[in-house]
Amino acid sequence: MKHQLIGFSCIALMLGGCGGSDSKPKPGSSSAMAMSSMMVASSSTAVMSSSSAMTSSEMASSSMAAMTERKYSVTVTNLTAGQPFSPLAYSVHYSGFSPFTIGMPATGGIEKIAESGATDDYINEAMANPDVIIVDHAMGLTLPGESKIVSLNVSVEMANADQLLFSLVNMLGNTNDAFAGVNSVAIGKLAVGENLTLNALSYDAGTEMNTESQATIPGPAGGGEGFNAVRDDMVDQVTMHPGAVTQDDGKMDSTLTQVHRWDNPTARITITRLAP
Repeated sequence: MKHQLIGFSCIALMLGGCGGSDSKPKPGSSSAMAMSSMMVASSSTAVMSSSSAMTSSEMASSSMAAMTERKYSVTVTNLTAGQPFSPLAYSVHYSGFSPFTIGMPATGGIEKIAESGATDDYINEAMANPDVIIVDHAMGLTLPGESKIVSLNVSVEMANADQLLFSLVNMLGNTNDAFAGVNSVAIGKLAVGENLTLNALSYDAGTEMNTESQATIPGPAGGGEGFNAVRDDMVDQVTMHPGAVTQDDGKMDSTLTQVHRWDNPTARITITRLAP
């Protein structure tokens, strides 16, 4: 059952994420998605004549031989001084899916994350893509200086395991429409015990003018609105974020101060492959 997520518009009242996750199999394969602590595998079936029928145990053995289980631990550390991260939205997928593309308009799901931190639309978009194996979000916020650990259990066809990719996106809460993340990082060829450390950069969704006014900042620095369906940024494409211009920089109508400024990278992400 899907649950409505509460976005950054209520961050001043609650310092925890909420919401649910959904799963969908990758059409044409036996792969499956689940919540980060679950793995659901679907058995292969075959249509055979009675003279060549396999026993149930033989079928199970054949199915198991075609599948492989991959386990990963993902540690995300917020490197900013004054930007709380919305619930981390992550996915394991193949190359036919990408959460965003620089120079192209943000999807509705990325827009919702970048403006309010809500992940429902993003998860639904990802689920509709047959190249997505799992998509979910971590519970709660990741405050400045904090780390959060996400566990991934993935069951995939052995022939495709080396092609696995990982993506993660989240809102920078004290902004109009800034988000951070990593896009389509190759994890399929990591050996057991091997890890990969990534630096997450900040992006501008291009959906709202970066006024930094109190009314348009949903995080604790403003307590204003979250998502607004009206895109008032004429750029209307994902770009690298130019950074904040705060009160301390002379922008007197900004609700932000020097503590809310940030430099890239905004997060450090370490992905470790675990033994199955």
